[in-house]
Amino acid sequence: MLVDALKLPAETLVETDICIIGAGAAGITLARELRDRPEQVCLLESGGFDYEEQIQSLYAGENTGLAYFPLKEARGRYFGGSTNLWGGWSRPMDEIDFEHRPWMPYSGWCFPKAELDPYYERAQTACHLGAFEYDLAYWQEALAQQCQVPATTEQLATYLWQIIPCTHLRFGEAYRAQIEQASNITTYLHANVLEIETNDSAQAVTRLWVASSDGKQFSVAAKIFVLAAGGIENPRLLLASNRVQSGGVGNQHDLVGRFFMEHPYLISGKAELSNSAELYTRIKFPVGETFLATGLGLSKEVQEREQILNFGLRLLAIDEWLEAYKRLRSQTQQSVRHKAFPSIAEGRKNAGKSSTIADFIKVASRPDRFADRMTKKLFQQSMAARQFNSCDTHLIGEQAPNPDSRVTLSRDRDKLGMNRVQLDWRLSPIDKYTIARSQQLIAAEFERSGLGKIHVELTDDEATWRSVAGSYHHIGTTRMSSNPREGVVDEHCQVHGIHNLYVAGSSVFPTSGLSNPTLTIVALAIRLADRLKDRLDNSAEISPAVAVQAL
Repeated sequence: MLVDALKLPAETLVETDICIIGAGAAGITLARELRDRPEQVCLLESGGFDYEEQIQSLYAGENTGLAYFPLKEARGRYFGGSTNLWGGWSRPMDEIDFEHRPWMPYSGWCFPKAELDPYYERAQTACHLGAFEYDLAYWQEALAQQCQVPATTEQLATYLWQIIPCTHLRFGEAYRAQIEQASNITTYLHANVLEIETNDSAQAVTRLWVASSDGKQFSVAAKIFVLAAGGIENPRLLLASNRVQSGGVGNQHDLVGRFFMEHPYLISGKAELSNSAELYTRIKFPVGETFLATGLGLSKEVQEREQILNFGLRLLAIDEWLEAYKRLRSQTQQSVRHKAFPSIAEGRKNAGKSSTIADFIKVASRPDRFADRMTKKLFQQSMAARQFNSCDTHLIGEQAPNPDSRVTLSRDRDKLGMNRVQLDWRLSPIDKYTIARSQQLIAAEFERSGLGKIHVELTDDEATWRSVAGSYHHIGTTRMSSNPREGVVDEHCQVHGIHNLYVAGSSVFPTSGLSNPTLTIVALAIRLADRLKDRLDNSAEISPAVAVQAL
């Protein structure tokens, strides 16, 4: 059932069993896992089903650290969350990402990757991906029918991604019908949580204070609450809920909002390729109904030997004419979504790199290229299959947990009266060393293997690091730990010291790894759903708005 909070009378009390805050990848996955059970589920979404500028403006904040995307444009505040913006690249985290690494401060998860593997398999199905296989050997025979697959080496790793099909890319569109038709789920649109209210001891959440986008307030009481609003809004809401504890809910040890991590991204260097490198230059490979993409990385043994973090390198073809044509074409193709949210590729472009006049001259001077492109389009020949000898090297690294990289509250308030956020994104020396050293190691192995030559251009100066961008991945601000003095949630994603409050999403990741976070978000949400179902099945009947000691 759907309810527009704009139509709710002020001071309404909604009573339910489970309340999920946020309808993005984590919230929608949780709701899907809990559908058609005896318990009533309330799903709160700040936006509607489409982009609305007034609601999106609630995300506005200030960047005070390393240059970062405007916060209002780095997330999606409507049903489906940031899955409305992404490209569907999916990959589980690596085994080493879960391990304690002596050279990496604050590393290690509460459990090994093997604990999450069964949930990764279920996440593959939930996301309509292929087999839960990310080893090159599994796909080698199928890939060999499309290109030459180089022999593996002990140092150089081939990283694989699977890409979610466009039919299921936007979770809000793909799963809306399931959520609407579920017998036990009520979704409230235009419902903005303002405060998490706890009892006097701050050991249980009693209710949420919520406002519709026109400012009318109501409340939600539940047995269990799950905060699934993303890596910036999760800490924002915890910090803003400071009526009982001055530092905010779950913040006894000043850890909420700390350890903000991204995947630092940099375009630096060129590659001259041999024909055998085609595996790494194609945008994607169709294998049956599965689409694969590749990148270059370094083995676990190399990471341990060099004491570096996880890292990936992708080779993307250089074609100045095509880039100029695409820039010109984009001038006449605007939509609300693209205007509000630049794509990752667009966000990384240097706006001053080429003028419209220069692009026009470049395109007009090569009418043969235009005819060639039109011919290819008519015959539906994919640009992905074209081969180029020269490529840019795109570098993406893991970021080490850093307590000084953090989300805090500013004094400015949004139209609903909530404090806006400040993001102080900071890199550590090991982050920069990882990017520089990893590119050098891959370049040496790339040439030794006969794949071509990578020209390293990266220099360790301030100008270079000022050009680092993020990847729209918000990780680590309510990190998982077995000890409440080291994190915000426990291994079950329950906030330390609070019986009925859980957090879902990448904000609980203790480390960022290299992989895009969404598949891990979905796997953890499925794991959390199983935890909640087990506890509800084995708990006594307890009325909403009462501390749930059994949970």
